Amino acid sequence: MAEPLINTHIERLDEERISKCGWLKLFSSQAEPRFYHHPDWILAADENLLQCPVELACVHQGDQLKLMLPLQARAQRHRFHAPRHDHLTLGDVLIHPRMSAIESNSAIQSALSLAGTAQWDWQICNVPERSALLGMLAEQNLDNTTVSQTHAHWEQRPARQSAWFDLQEGLPPASGKLRRNLKRLRHKLQEAGQLRMQWVRQPDELPEAYSRFLHLEASGWKGAQGESTAIAADPALTNFYRRLLAPRFEGLQPVIILLWLDEECIAAQFGLQTGQCLSLLKIAYSEQHSQYSPGSLLLQDTAEQASKLGLSTLSLVSSPSWAERWHPHTESVWHLTRYANNPGGLALRTLDRLKQTARARVRRAA
Repeated sequence: MAEPLINTHIERLDEERISKCGWLKLFSSQAEPRFYHHPDWILAADENLLQCPVELACVHQGDQLKLMLPLQARAQRHRFHAPRHDHLTLGDVLIHPRMSAIESNSAIQSALSLAGTAQWDWQICNVPERSALLGMLAEQNLDNTTVSQTHAHWEQRPARQSAWFDLQEGLPPASGKLRRNLKRLRHKLQEAGQLRMQWVRQPDELPEAYSRFLHLEASGWKGAQGESTAIAADPALTNFYRRLLAPRFEGLQPVIILLWLDEECIAAQFGLQTGQCLSLLKIAYSEQHSQYSPGSLLLQDTAEQASKLGLSTLSLVSSPSWAERWHPHTESVWHLTRYANNPGGLALRTLDRLKQTARARVRRAA
């Protein structure tokens, strides 16, 4: 029986096209769907953070979406990238789990060919190690050193780490010393008042909880800086996170978690749940109570509640230095660049390598 024909095309990023293109079905087919795979994540960024419109490069086999790749043009018309912003903390390409590495690579080539023959490169930032895209590159031997594969050259650069807890292995923190310290700090706070956690998921309760979170984050060191980096100081960021509280498609559950001391909120988390994973995008705490580590106390409570709800993973998204004493699992996060096999792509790749070499020499000399 003949295989269904491959159909590759560009879709506009809007709710109607998302509903029709099969994105949600492809999302739900993932063994471990994450917030950055979900259409509302890209929609929220497109509506509030990104200056250039996002398009969807889709590869269908018959009537089934096999690969979906968000695409933006840069100011230079020969260069393209996936959506990127400082607050787009992780990124990926959605690939059907049953596709082989060879099929995935062919589908990516087909999707990116939609950008035209004048394309020099395509970049995607903050791709976690678990990504099917990185798995495809490793299996096809297209990592840092290898450059020959049909129509393109791939390179990857380390970006940072991403930390998470496997709640099926036990509740964090693993360190007995840290658990004892948290128990002591919790007892001291309870002597000062009633300590309680509030887990907010209901749509009509999320706006007020979000206001609490914004106020708490802005009251700390982020709000005290000369040029505030707090979310509340930037209308675009405020609207981006607010937009995530009202997803238009199923599969993404916003959660705001608050820690109260009597009537005062002393710690807060902004999270997104997909499948069995809760990802904590932002954490805030009261500087006035910092000697009691309210952020750590809330993280401990959140892990316990997530486990009770049957979740298997609690992700910190990034890997902050304070998390080291919690001994989480970590994975590498990568920046990927695909250089087209044409004069522009080859010249750009050479130039980028020269820049990387120069930066490395400067770092060694410093």
